[in-house]
Amino acid sequence: MLVVIAVLAALQMPDVDRSEINCLALNVYHEARSEPLVGQVSVANVTLNRLGKPGRPATVCGVVFERGQFSWTARPPAVTEPDAWHLAVEIAALTYSGLIPDQTGGAVHFYDHKRVRPDWAANFKTTRIIRNHRFLTVKEAQQ
Repeated sequence: MLVVIAVLAALQMPDVDRSEINCLALNVYHEARSEPLVGQVSVANVTLNRLGKPGRPATVCGVVFERGQFSWTARPPAVTEPDAWHLAVEIAALTYSGLIPDQTGGAVHFYDHKRVRPDWAANFKTTRIIRNHRFLTVKEAQQ
């Protein structure tokens, strides 16, 4: 019940853009709905951590739909699991509003380390592994 109240309060905040929360929720849902709660929150954190970085979009929707960043955006599938969608919206509202702190150590990338080994990952430092996802941040020398 407290989570529902916090989400409703976050959605009523004057500086909260519901379309931004929707984009963030879509990314959490499509990238991490089968992951544990901390993994879903971490995907939201990575999305938000990219905001304001050099060469990155200034909006959540811009980050989510930046070409080539999240595979699901090339052909956005329908939301078919209502419970997972509602949880993704809660996570999005709470992380966007700053009510859940970053779980990733500042990660700006993640990938499914059980299915792929991207070449670009060697340029980054692993901050956390949660089930199928490896979370990465820029190495010190690159910052």
